[in-house]
Amino acid sequence: MTPRTILIVDDEPHMLRLVAFALKSVGATLLTANSGLDALQLIREQQVSLAIFDVHMKDIDGLTALKELRADPAHQKLPVILLTGAGETHVEEQGRALGVQAFFRKPFSPAQLAARVRELLPPAAAPAA
Repeated sequence: MTPRTILIVDDEPHMLRLVAFALKSVGATLLTANSGLDALQLIREQQVSLAIFDVHMKDIDGLTALKELRADPAHQKLPVILLTGAGETHVEEQGRALGVQAFFRKPFSPAQLAARVRELLPPAAAPAA
């Protein structure tokens, strides 16, 4: 079975818990990072199927981390969702230029986030017979 792993990146612990709770039923392993730098390291070390980045973080923001991620040919096609604050249209423009697949404004619907994640995750391989 092909493992499916989602990386959730946010520097606010309650947001990490909320997103993880929303995604517990999608059938994937959940990893968390509380900084953009930690996220980049995890993506380089683990086989991540999808990443969810908060835009505003203390060390490097989600867009900066995404730019660095996209500079690496191995991660140019990694599906990414951005979590943004209300009214940040410039973030969506920059994210689209970097190949972001979806944007969710805080506060967001956990059910809608889970549905979009299911759409973006690669299918799980069937177990060998």
